[in-house]
Amino acid sequence: MLNNPQFPEALNPMAVGMGAGKGYYPVRKANRSGSLVLFFLCLGGAVVVFLYGLYATYQGYQLHGPATVAANLGTPAIIAIILFGLGLLAGFGAYNNWNKGLALYEHGFAVRDRKGIRPWRYDEIVSLTAAVTRHYTNGVYTGTTHVYTLYNRQNERLVLNDAFGKIDEAEKFIEQSIFPGLYGRAADQYNAGQVLTFGPVAVSKGGILIGKKTYPWTEVKEVSIHQGILKVSKKDGGWFSGASAAAAAIPNLRVLLTIINQVVGLKAG
Repeated sequence: MLNNPQFPEALNPMAVGMGAGKGYYPVRKANRSGSLVLFFLCLGGAVVVFLYGLYATYQGYQLHGPATVAANLGTPAIIAIILFGLGLLAGFGAYNNWNKGLALYEHGFAVRDRKGIRPWRYDEIVSLTAAVTRHYTNGVYTGTTHVYTLYNRQNERLVLNDAFGKIDEAEKFIEQSIFPGLYGRAADQYNAGQVLTFGPVAVSKGGILIGKKTYPWTEVKEVSIHQGILKVSKKDGGWFSGASAAAAAIPNLRVLLTIINQVVGLKAG
């Protein structure tokens, strides 16, 4: 078990039919209850500001007549409208996230949101792209954001991010579950002489293409990843030799690196 899951009734493993339950990851409390608190604060603030504007307008009217109405009511009315709009956005966010959750099973996973329950089987997933960004402020680490984008054979797209608690843990399990099938198909295609495309990178028996540059395997010294950048270094190359691409733009990165490691025989990682 990834965690000690307590599945909601609608996502119970028996109800979904994807094998044994492996973990449940609800939306973070801050994304759910925090949005609800912000909803009430913004709406309450809008009411207070608007009432203040009415009071100031009435006072001005009593002292100076109707000429002061627009000046006294205009600014509070604008602020109240802005707060009301922000409150509606926060309320929609709370509604959208209230019952949202990600459930992992033996043969797939399911996402529950306001649209219902969407099941994804591991053997139907064809692409996983991971964008993991570490943030620093004045040199001090302030946190990491995770965005994982998946596609299935029906070309449906799903984005999983930090709205879910411990999404990095869930993604690791998903990747481990889909990797054998993805790598097996990719290795067969490579051995059959096909060109395999991984976003901005493509590989074949002839070599590797990255961006607009192509290198035969005999000219490649190393394929490495440093600070989120995949780089191809040439043998006997100068400081500016080789090419690079952002790892966050490469789908099925682990499959690509494994092919380079095991099939081509170069060290990659």
